[in-house]
Amino acid sequence: MKAWLYYRLSRDEDEEMNSLQNQRQILVDYTEQNGHEIVGESFDDNVSGMTFKRKGLGELENAVDEGKVEIVLVKDLSRLGRHRTQTALFIDHLRENNVKVISVTEGIDTANENDDLLIGFKQIFNDFYAKDISKKVRTGIRQKQKTSGLVPSLPFGYYLDKNTNKVEIDNETAEYVREVFRLYIDGYGLTTIARLMNERGIRSPEYYKNRKLADWKPQISKKYLWVQTSIKRILTNEMYIGTLVNHKTITSKIYKTKTFTAPEEQYRHENFCEPIVDQTTWEQAQFLLGQRAEIKPRSSGGRKLHRYSGLIKCAECGSHFVAKTRTWQGKEYVEYTCNSNHRYGKEYCTPHRIRESQLNELVFGEVQNLRERVVAESERYEEIVKQWLKQKPAYDLQIRQNEEKILALKQQIEDLIMERITDKARAKFYNSMIEKRETEIAELQNKISECREYDKVCKQKQQMLTSTSMLLDDILYEGIISDANLRMLVKGVTIHQNDDKSLDVHFEMNGDFGNSTMIILESIHEATV
Repeated sequence: MKAWLYYRLSRDEDEEMNSLQNQRQILVDYTEQNGHEIVGESFDDNVSGMTFKRKGLGELENAVDEGKVEIVLVKDLSRLGRHRTQTALFIDHLRENNVKVISVTEGIDTANENDDLLIGFKQIFNDFYAKDISKKVRTGIRQKQKTSGLVPSLPFGYYLDKNTNKVEIDNETAEYVREVFRLYIDGYGLTTIARLMNERGIRSPEYYKNRKLADWKPQISKKYLWVQTSIKRILTNEMYIGTLVNHKTITSKIYKTKTFTAPEEQYRHENFCEPIVDQTTWEQAQFLLGQRAEIKPRSSGGRKLHRYSGLIKCAECGSHFVAKTRTWQGKEYVEYTCNSNHRYGKEYCTPHRIRESQLNELVFGEVQNLRERVVAESERYEEIVKQWLKQKPAYDLQIRQNEEKILALKQQIEDLIMERITDKARAKFYNSMIEKRETEIAELQNKISECREYDKVCKQKQQMLTSTSMLLDDILYEGIISDANLRMLVKGVTIHQNDDKSLDVHFEMNGDFGNSTMIILESIHEATV
């Protein structure tokens, strides 16, 4: 009979017992003993039996479809596959083509109906074995992820020192990582940054990941270009601030599924390696990623985003403002105007024209006013804390007295419970007395919590205000607010045009920086640069 030899080895199996050479020799010996003709053979090395997308198995299937094979020889059925359903389907496919499978060491012949029950048991056992091994491997990997941290592959900018087995910074590629963060914070989009990197001939993370292949086949390296997803992976990888995060996803190779784990279930390792970017840069990038995903600002011609792009809205029609570069007396300036007016004309809305330089002045003044309010609030809370510290000993004494009262009341409750047991006829009376004391305990505990919470909140509020004022000082120090700081401070700008062409400008600040503010600009469209 025309026989096809198939053998397979996966990484989790005993190579000495199931080596490809050993398997092949067993099959060759069987063909010689039984007078079969070997018409072909194929194998798969380091491939799981739970998947049927295998090169060697594909070669076998092609030979079967072409009618070249009458019998398939395997060392045991687990070599053909461990997934019981897919293995059964594959055996049925072979039967439809009048091809039988013989498991040499198990003495199983799929053409023999008496072996069907044994084949079913073998498939169940093989399937269970693979899933059990998979579970053990996952458990081991997860334990490493939890304890010491496990890096399946190092991100662009790092390498593993083989001498120390530590993750080190690759100075050449790390500078590209820093540049990606700088460009993004400066207002360039993901696609624009990728284009700039390609234009400069900077090799992409995919190139370095496949460096050996790219150096061997230069024509292949052309495929490894910077793309939008490459930039986003860099901007969202916490490894660049030295934090390794494991167990972000759960992947099942058996069921071909991938699920994302909740942040609280992930394993975080702070200070795992030396950071490439500082914490402030990282936080600015994360804020801008979230904001741009929400407001979806646009840029054209590969340019950086305009400073107020996506932030300004028309109070009349609700449209966003568009930025246009104008020239006046040989000087260029950026002007924002209502998109409805720009696209459809004055019949739909008035222009609401305002220059970027004027908005910069207004924002700077607004941040200065904000700082003054924060400082005043901080001074007020500082006085509150001082007064609290004076009264704190009395409150501490009151807390101790209340705690002593609670202990006494609890003891009274225990005594009443014992009396209720011996005097069942008056159980209702004892129940009411117990309930009264439980109410007193709850009130005392509430008073203790209020005292402690007041102390905590006052100090936290003062610290927050102090840090906020210091942050605003740093922002105002340069005399101009950077694009990143602007977007972190300002949530939105609404502009209303009055009948006399003056503008009402409303600023809505992010977070706890205050409510909307309004500034009236008289004939702002006639102002000079």
